[in-house]
Amino acid sequence: MSNLAQRLITAVIAIPLVFGLLWFNDVSRIALMCFLAGVGAWEWAGMARKMYQGPDMRAYSFVASFALTLAWALSKGGLFGLAQPVPCVVAMTSMLVLAGYIAMAYSKVDIEKLFPWLVMHISAPLYVGLWGGMNVLMMGNGKQELSSCYGFILVMTSVWLCDTVAYFFGKFAAGKGPFGRHPFAPSISPKKTWEGSIAGSVATVAWVAYWANCSSALSAFNVSMDWPKAIFLGVMVTIAGQAGDLLMSALKRWSGTKDSGNLFVGHGGVLDRCDSFMLAAPMLYILLDFMKNFS
Repeated sequence: MSNLAQRLITAVIAIPLVFGLLWFNDVSRIALMCFLAGVGAWEWAGMARKMYQGPDMRAYSFVASFALTLAWALSKGGLFGLAQPVPCVVAMTSMLVLAGYIAMAYSKVDIEKLFPWLVMHISAPLYVGLWGGMNVLMMGNGKQELSSCYGFILVMTSVWLCDTVAYFFGKFAAGKGPFGRHPFAPSISPKKTWEGSIAGSVATVAWVAYWANCSSALSAFNVSMDWPKAIFLGVMVTIAGQAGDLLMSALKRWSGTKDSGNLFVGHGGVLDRCDSFMLAAPMLYILLDFMKNFS
């Protein structure tokens, strides 16, 4: 079976499953994101393990990122039937996670490699769980509806659109006709082009700006939206998404890894498919929260 056929089959299965879990209730939504964060950190720890000898931290990284993502959900309040947010839950969880890594480093890692080992392994839950886990803040507690997840879905579809347009434009249009072919980040991802990046960015900005300004997609944030704000959101989402994509590409190239995992057949692992999202989703939430409080 060709790789394209595998990708299509996986997409046909995965997309309805993801939307079904988002639609069902808050438990299924948060469980999905905690699981993806845990698997992403597992993959990160596996790549770090290739470069620095020491204990296998994949299981601990899974638990740490799962816990940090869950902590963000608990900090919001209103989910799981909780009327109020759990105080200091993110800070307390972060301290416990860091303490576990430090204790393992002190007891199991040679002093010559202690600091690079510690930095690379701690980066997994800090990036995937503590930063990327903020995406759950865009999820509501509504049952059997998608409207409470519109912000989350907007980011998810935006990064998919950006990746798809950039890929096909870079593959079939760059270097032909009026378009040149200029490498975007040749030392990190040689196949990416400026032409593909710009095409994907334009499509993403248009998509985000339209839905942010012309629908109820972001109504839960109580932000007074206009076209300049909507376009600004689109620009920041596409910048963050592509930066996240390049970060994971750099991590894979540094560790000599082709795919971070094999959870999604034909697509790779969580860090292959969700790399853009882990920066773009928190970026959108932070900007909307800022606009809500300072507009």
